[in-house]
Amino acid sequence: MTHGQPDELHIEQTGDQDAGTPDGQESVYQEQKVSWLELFFDLIFVVAFDQLAKRLGQSPEAAAVLHFCLLFVAVWWAWAGNATFAARYGNETRVYRWGTLAQLVSLAMIALTLRGDLSDTGAAFALAYGASRIIQAGMYAAVARRGPGGIDFAGRMTLSFGLVAALWLVSALLQSGSGTQIGLWCAALVLDVLTPVVIRHHSHDALPHEGHLPERVGLLQIIALGAIVTEIVAGSRQQDLDANNLIPALAAIVTSVALWRLYFDQARSLPLLGARVDHRVGVMLAWLYGHLPFTLAVVVLGVGLGHGLSAAGTAKAAGDQRMVGASLALALLTLAFLRWNSLRVTGQFFPDRSVPALLLGTGLAAGLLLIDLDTRGVHLAVAGLTVLVALISATDPVTQRMGRLEERVLEQLEEGNQPDSVEDALDQLPDPHTADTSA
Repeated sequence: MTHGQPDELHIEQTGDQDAGTPDGQESVYQEQKVSWLELFFDLIFVVAFDQLAKRLGQSPEAAAVLHFCLLFVAVWWAWAGNATFAARYGNETRVYRWGTLAQLVSLAMIALTLRGDLSDTGAAFALAYGASRIIQAGMYAAVARRGPGGIDFAGRMTLSFGLVAALWLVSALLQSGSGTQIGLWCAALVLDVLTPVVIRHHSHDALPHEGHLPERVGLLQIIALGAIVTEIVAGSRQQDLDANNLIPALAAIVTSVALWRLYFDQARSLPLLGARVDHRVGVMLAWLYGHLPFTLAVVVLGVGLGHGLSAAGTAKAAGDQRMVGASLALALLTLAFLRWNSLRVTGQFFPDRSVPALLLGTGLAAGLLLIDLDTRGVHLAVAGLTVLVALISATDPVTQRMGRLEERVLEQLEEGNQPDSVEDALDQLPDPHTADTSA
């Protein structure tokens, strides 16, 4: 990742290769690295997450939480639209470069409006978001115009993004923050979410790159996990640097590290490999959609941990404890779902102990809603729980076996020897009882 050009890039079939490979020769799997432009684009979401975190921290009431979730889904989906386009059609085409530069402007305007009250900023947010969707529709339209090979999937995505953009722009004419305006936003987001599911059978010729999309998704999780540290520092600023503050702050940092290990210590490309090798597009979509609640949970967890430090010893600390417990439970539950989704790609049953550990951790985290602890107790309990689950997952033989399976399938793709199924590649692995299970 040292420059803007990918190392040996050839993802699926880009728009300049509509005629296919000559003389029936199979296309060769090649690596696609994240470009500098994509990194710049993703950094906009550092600002967006920070604005959303401040918004939630200022007003944690039920209505404000619902508005936060709505805006978060919109922001996350704007990122997902750009990331999946690059993974499908390449990140070095003129269409992607110019479209992303235009999206950077619209997303910067979106970030500016996130913290304000919707009664004041609703119209501006809708206009900026509608502009982002128009740009996305134009990018897919450019792909669809290249020939019959692009119209099947890209044409349908163009129509969907165009309709979504129209809904957002029409909502800008309504009273800011009104129920009708928010209702149109919800309708637009539902259409955004459902379109890839409805047209999934048309996406076999436009599957995301198995290495590139997990890398982009992982970078976004790093941004979200980094936001926890930002919130911890901000919360500690209002307290004396003594043991009463440093111990819970250290525990919160340990929690973010344990969550990092829980997420990245997994075979994250298996669902995409299942889509490519076994044509199981639904597994790939489940993997992508599952990251929305996980990212949301991590951002909310950061707010709860940070505000717990700043409100230590006050009545507000109880509300922060509930926020921490609920968000950690959602994060662990989502990780359990993502692991189960990867396990089912293999087509075989494993004596996996990580999913039960994650589910048990979910229940224990939810239990924090029922007990009364001070800030230090909450942070130490959360850190101990996440570290324990992370250790169980890291030492689980199934974790290493799934990692080796992912590496094996990718190696076969790079060699031009695509397996008939992921399960066939699994049968070629050595006996798991002889494998190294070190963390």
